[in-house]
Amino acid sequence: MPESPIYLDHHATTPCDPRVVSTMLPLLTENFGNPASITHFHGRKAAALLDDARSLVAQSIGARTDEIYFVAGATEANNLVVHGLGLQPGSHVIASLIEHKSVSVPIQAMAKTGVDVTWLDVNHEGFVSPDRLREAIRPETRLVSVMTANGEIGTIQPVAELAAICRERGVPFHTDATQAVGKIKFDVSEIGCAFASFSAHKFYGPKGSGVLYSRRGVRLRPGTIGGGQERGMRSGTVNVPGAVGLAEALRIRGEEMESEAIRLTALRNRLWDRLTQEIDNVIVHGPRELRLPGNLNVSFMRTESEALMIALRRFSLSSGSACSSGDREPSPVLKAIGASDEISYSSIRFGLGKSNTTEEIDLLVRDLEHSVSKLREISAA
Repeated sequence: MPESPIYLDHHATTPCDPRVVSTMLPLLTENFGNPASITHFHGRKAAALLDDARSLVAQSIGARTDEIYFVAGATEANNLVVHGLGLQPGSHVIASLIEHKSVSVPIQAMAKTGVDVTWLDVNHEGFVSPDRLREAIRPETRLVSVMTANGEIGTIQPVAELAAICRERGVPFHTDATQAVGKIKFDVSEIGCAFASFSAHKFYGPKGSGVLYSRRGVRLRPGTIGGGQERGMRSGTVNVPGAVGLAEALRIRGEEMESEAIRLTALRNRLWDRLTQEIDNVIVHGPRELRLPGNLNVSFMRTESEALMIALRRFSLSSGSACSSGDREPSPVLKAIGASDEISYSSIRFGLGKSNTTEEIDLLVRDLEHSVSKLREISAA
């Protein structure tokens, strides 16, 4: 057994790339200035590094530099969009049923103030229908939010088509790109979205650093006021090491993402095929194509996922059926695609990353075969 479990939860977070850490370290000890203190060398140096990071991020996602805002992560960015439009009672918002809680919960809060909400259903593979979106838009619609890719079942949405529908109707389109950036091509100019959000720690960058993309000409109310940083959008001293680390991680992803996606897709499909061929009564959730390269979500029938994860001591995994509060509720994503509670409670998400190997996947399959068989024997007794 390895000294520590093999990590297979890369949708939750990723290890920070050592090259990113090396880029950040001097900003903690040498170039430590406050970028707002432009009256002296240290502040100007920090401001220049921040400007460089902003330019690199903008170039990486097809945006203008003045459309990039550094925030603490996608959760903050998503909240800035939902709350920043100043939605009034009687206005209308559309979002998919499989949005992350940092989108769905703020929208639910807005609904309590009198904002009308339409939740778009998805098909059995998790796709939003463009025709359904077109039908749902009303004259009073003020925001549509559909994530680029789902971190639970891997579905990659047709966001460019959805955004085009919104532009035709004059409605701002927001996409939570947290699970997409750094894994698949993401270009806001090609998508045509008004807003996008993502976090560095999903693509081998530092935790606590994220980006809000807000298209020029679309105004949002600031989330935090006081110091006027980030052009008034988010007051407070900017996390310069985090921003620089995010930009460096994004630069590296630009160089390595395509080849890594090919390798992870092959590794993911190897796991998919072996599980479905060698273990009885397994259900794979989500599409074979238009899926995140390293994502696989599988239900092992007659086996509870929590018990299975405990049995798989050599691996760090997560389940789609357990929420952070500890209450055992069926996964909203699996429920949205039509899975029963039994299927949801037996699901495990495999999140493959650049450190994972064919040997680890084969070891995982062997351990799964053994553990699933044992747990099914126990449940049948």
